[in-house]
Amino acid sequence: MLTAHLQLHRDHLLAHQEQQKLFVLLTLKPDESALKARAPLRVAFVVDTSGSMREGVTAPEASKVRNKMDLVIESLQNILTSGLLIPEDQLSIVQFDDRASVLAGLTSGQQRVKLLAAAERLEWHFGGTHMGAGMTLGRELLQNQSGVTRMVLLTDGQTEDENLVQSETRLLAEQHIPVTTVGVGDEVNTELLISITDQTQGKPMDVVPDHQHPQPPAVRASDLPAALLGDLRQSVSEVVTQVNLSVKTVREVTLGRITRVFPTQTEVDLSKQPFALGNLGGQGGASFILEFTLPARPPARIRLAQLGITYQVPGAQFTGELPPIDVVAEFTSQEEVAGKLKPEVMQFVQQRNVEGLLSQAIHESQSNPEQAQKTLQLAREVTKRLGNHTMTQALDRALQELGAGQGLTASTSKTLRIGAKTQTVKSADIPLSDEEIRRISGT
Repeated sequence: MLTAHLQLHRDHLLAHQEQQKLFVLLTLKPDESALKARAPLRVAFVVDTSGSMREGVTAPEASKVRNKMDLVIESLQNILTSGLLIPEDQLSIVQFDDRASVLAGLTSGQQRVKLLAAAERLEWHFGGTHMGAGMTLGRELLQNQSGVTRMVLLTDGQTEDENLVQSETRLLAEQHIPVTTVGVGDEVNTELLISITDQTQGKPMDVVPDHQHPQPPAVRASDLPAALLGDLRQSVSEVVTQVNLSVKTVREVTLGRITRVFPTQTEVDLSKQPFALGNLGGQGGASFILEFTLPARPPARIRLAQLGITYQVPGAQFTGELPPIDVVAEFTSQEEVAGKLKPEVMQFVQQRNVEGLLSQAIHESQSNPEQAQKTLQLAREVTKRLGNHTMTQALDRALQELGAGQGLTASTSKTLRIGAKTQTVKSADIPLSDEEIRRISGT
């Protein structure tokens, strides 16, 4: 019920070359029978109810200005009345401030009155921020549940129990529970939220107050209900779950990195095999870049690694395993042959590298704005080449900030970091210079 397609970034590698890079594009797609197997959905909404959630974030109009908590409650109401949920779907609502509590355990989405009442009780709480405590309760509700599980973590600030957050994130990853983080406002610990989504193969969402006139990839605060409903629709489409990858390499070949590059971008934890690749949904499935470093080899056709993939299709009560997949490359002494790259693979490698450039530029902006401008300009050239118009426009705005001598605002930095994770594209061709080829591939 799952198909796998493997493609190397070039058909021939250069013989007798040390520390050469090999990029492998692994694309996994559910087949037609899996796409028809809609599984029950289990979602825990873990909501920050601290005092700062009462900050107004919508534009002053004829109606009253709504705060973050108003929009969270409206989002839950929107989901419950959308018609998306089937009787087998279950939702829970957890709140956290100084302490955490379960306002509604896993409850059928058809029991709207009970869930709506729980959503409205979010207003009763007011205190500090202990996100880890809320994550603990949400995880305990979801663990050992059948179907497609997901945690939606809505928060707007720093947490007082970051160590617990980190340990809970590891447990969520081990239990194959992806997390959607919804960071509302400027004072958000973006590094922590991205760490959560990377480890759990989830998705970060950047929500900005209306008065800041946010543009994509940021989400306007007043658009949060629609954005959360869209995220839930994506969860419903995830028919293949708990995809695990094992990699066995031959002597001296090392695996340095695995990055999911489509439909969103996350780093895969390599600390323990098999590697958790998360869930797959829709006809597009998901694509991953595996980065290997190779020793020198004589001209020959050589197997470098073998991949093993296991997965589940909960809607069909099916557990599957693909036949072993060999990673085979041909080494040649002809430099002109080895220099021919596969653009469909390299576009994902380039897209992956944008995130590193943005992190570098954000760091540089604090002490060396001129260098940050150069780094952002390089990232912009890559996004323009990729046809990633949303990120190109976001980088234009960031360059204007630096050019005006005001540095990067916290909001812009957050939008760039999360945009690099969520704004992914597929393009037809990417011309690379000889220098870029040497830098990327190690030749």
